[in-house]
Amino acid sequence: MITCPNCGELAKGDIAIYGENLRKQSFNMSPVLPTCVHCGKEVEITHECNGGNIIVLNGTCGSGKSTIAEILAEKGFLAIDGDCVIQSVKHKKGTRQVDFLEMADETASEIDILSMFGDSFVLSTVILPADLDKYIEIFQSRNLNYRLFLLRPEYQTAVERCQSRTCHASVTPEYWIRHFWEMLDFDDRVIVVDNTDLTPEETAAHILQSARKAVLRSK
Repeated sequence: MITCPNCGELAKGDIAIYGENLRKQSFNMSPVLPTCVHCGKEVEITHECNGGNIIVLNGTCGSGKSTIAEILAEKGFLAIDGDCVIQSVKHKKGTRQVDFLEMADETASEIDILSMFGDSFVLSTVILPADLDKYIEIFQSRNLNYRLFLLRPEYQTAVERCQSRTCHASVTPEYWIRHFWEMLDFDDRVIVVDNTDLTPEETAAHILQSARKAVLRSK
């Protein structure tokens, strides 16, 4: 059910899914913040995802997560970006700081919302090894087939990409690039993709091929 505080019960066609005014980056993905197209008020949605496929793109700053997610979005995937999730949480909570549980809960909520419009999702975000099980629990509880990828270019490549990218207003400090590059070390549940010498399009094609093979094996 979709409910507007002013207009009452709404249909899917009566809402705008994304809060573009909250977007801080210059890429195309925006925070998920459904609003009524008639009055502009934020709406309440009670719906839970029950089935579908999700590709998860993890990696340090400059690894290409958001770029690949944008390519997949152009191919019909419903995209959730970690930076946009942070902006949504800050807006809803009215705070400057966001913790892990708030990030995970907001991601789950956004999956539920987007599942009204399709069943293929891509999530681009930083997930630490200690937090991976929480996200897997979110996917499994919604009957989602999930495929986990770690984009891991060579360290210097990630640094150079951060220095040259224009989607953020400021350059990411190298401390954070190294911090996540060293922290993101997973078991065999996560497929590591060295995209040092791959174009974004080649990386996206590789990920799609791997994800499709996994779905076929599970059937």
